[in-house]
Amino acid sequence: MGTLPGLSVFLRAPRRGDVLATALAAVLILPACDAGMSAAQSGSPNRSSGPSLAAPAAQPSATARAGTAGQTQPRSGADVAGVQSRGSGAGAAAMVYRTAGASVVNITSLAVVRSQFAGASSQQAQPQGTGSGFVIDANGHIVTNNHVVQDADQLSVTFQNKTTVAATLVGRDPANDLAVIRVDPNATDDAGRPIRELLKPVALGDSDQIEVGEEAIAIGSPLGLQQTVTAGIVSALRQPGEEAAPGESLDLLGGAVQTDAAINPGNSGGPLFNAAGEVIGVNSAILSQSGGNIGIGFAIPVNVVKRVVPELISAGCYRHPLIGVSALPLSQLGPTLKQQLSIPTNAKGLLVLQSSAGAAQAGLRGGTRTISVQGQPLPVGGDIVTAIDGHPLAAAGDLRAYIENAKRPGETVQLAIVRDGQPSTLTVTLSQRQAETPCR
Repeated sequence: MGTLPGLSVFLRAPRRGDVLATALAAVLILPACDAGMSAAQSGSPNRSSGPSLAAPAAQPSATARAGTAGQTQPRSGADVAGVQSRGSGAGAAAMVYRTAGASVVNITSLAVVRSQFAGASSQQAQPQGTGSGFVIDANGHIVTNNHVVQDADQLSVTFQNKTTVAATLVGRDPANDLAVIRVDPNATDDAGRPIRELLKPVALGDSDQIEVGEEAIAIGSPLGLQQTVTAGIVSALRQPGEEAAPGESLDLLGGAVQTDAAINPGNSGGPLFNAAGEVIGVNSAILSQSGGNIGIGFAIPVNVVKRVVPELISAGCYRHPLIGVSALPLSQLGPTLKQQLSIPTNAKGLLVLQSSAGAAQAGLRGGTRTISVQGQPLPVGGDIVTAIDGHPLAAAGDLRAYIENAKRPGETVQLAIVRDGQPSTLTVTLSQRQAETPCR
């Protein structure tokens, strides 16, 4: 992790998305991983062709959950013994830990260090950082954050009973900050007991049903302290591209569940539960000036996990749709500039700066000339996109959120646009964004 003097925050490099929110936006987000052990979108059906992470109500019985290799079958809410209704306060946290604590693991990333002494060379795996994760099926698959595992040469997993085993990387999606690793269920611990006995899959909730103010319980390894439980509430539900603080965007494609449950470095990849013991998010980042928890944490919504993880298991990567639009929200243009550009002051939508891929093929027009705004070049004269498939667009993350959470490559969308003051509609075929990680 990197820091800035006086801020102690991680500045995640901006990712190249379909929508340009602003050229000057910074992300004051601290990934909640790496405990200082250095050695050197939604509501849409799951369209994945891979194994399905279905909603809890649709899960099979405990007997059927064993499945076959490669299938992902988390427990249903009814399978979480002792947690059938939402509790309150410490009682709920205690029940959730009692029933789901064994599903949460500590993940250590190892870097292979090569050295040479007295003419002889050697290599040794040394701890690089720690994070958290949670078991999702009986086949040994574990969900965590991409930034927990991305630089690891080797991985190890420690269960609640302190058993530590090797793990392998199955797939990762940097854009959504998700990854899947796997332990061999047929392996044995030091006493010869099969690892499969330690695999306690979690129950997955529905992040579309989260209510602001409901209880939130985090389990993980903050600062390397394994099996730590913290409790709070869901403070807010954040949309993709929404500002986490003035001038700083929240760089999570599927939005975020904001919580005041204490989250610190090392919690990354761990589950955020509701009071019924269902996972509602994957703890990923905190907003902090000190580097520690100040009660503003962010978790990746579990419905993003349901959409992305099956494809990570089946293909090793996630195929992101690409529309090919770089745009600026009209809300970021002042009244004077809108008047200069002949745009109504109350107009809402996205001013297209540049089009490419399917958007360009469909005829979407980007800027035709460049003006200077506060010393920065701004392409103007392009189309204004006001809606996609009937969903109004106003904020920076609206377009990207819909594309990511509701569509797949090869599908089409309808863009409502305004060109030279006249409304029109374009049909755009989505292509596939260049993969950040190789697929199998």
